[in-house]
Amino acid sequence: MKFDELKDKWGDPREKAKIQLILFLIFIVFAVIFIRLTPDDTNNDNINEIGNIVNNTVNNFNSIVDNYNYNITIDMETNDGNKIVSYGGIRYKNDMIISKEMNGEISNYYMNDDEYYIYDNGNYLLTSADEVYDIISITYLDVLNIKEYLKQGIKDGNIYLIKTNKINQNITNNEYITIEISNVDDSVKLLIDYTNLLKNDEIITCKVEYTFSNINKVNYDDINFQKYIEKN
Repeated sequence: MKFDELKDKWGDPREKAKIQLILFLIFIVFAVIFIRLTPDDTNNDNINEIGNIVNNTVNNFNSIVDNYNYNITIDMETNDGNKIVSYGGIRYKNDMIISKEMNGEISNYYMNDDEYYIYDNGNYLLTSADEVYDIISITYLDVLNIKEYLKQGIKDGNIYLIKTNKINQNITNNEYITIEISNVDDSVKLLIDYTNLLKNDEIITCKVEYTFSNINKVNYDDINFQKYIEKN
């Protein structure tokens, strides 16, 4: 449209109204496009904050190697009823104090360089890992192994899904175990559902709660003190 024609139409009230309506519609279209293309900083901040929380939780667990206090509760449902066993103790490098409670009885152990000793009448006598971890193999409770499981998992927030055949190649199903990681104050908690990995004719469900505290704050004196106190 030439300028003279536009000028003539602008002088006509009816044509002027049409032109104003067209210009208004064009403005609305551009405004909508601009709003949709502009990032929502508030939402991005929330997403980043959630991502940082999850990453920090996982990073805190990754910082755990061989210096911590720990508590483990294993809850296993079997055909013969529930089996609950708990472990608690301290680890410092290649030394670990282990207190095990099952069926109301407490047994105390000491681990050094992967050799296990049971406390008996003031002495530590050589025993085996299979005696200490008779409900679940130490393989599934070892921190380094759990970290390897996480590397092979599918991440959904702070929950990881790991295919059972990634852990045990003899398993042919496509089921998953789950590992949930969370921070509780200065501690790190794992909730592990090993059901799909360990279920068989006897085991129906198997869940493990694992809590780490005093991470990287333990020293050998803590181990030494616990090792030689009188066991009740």
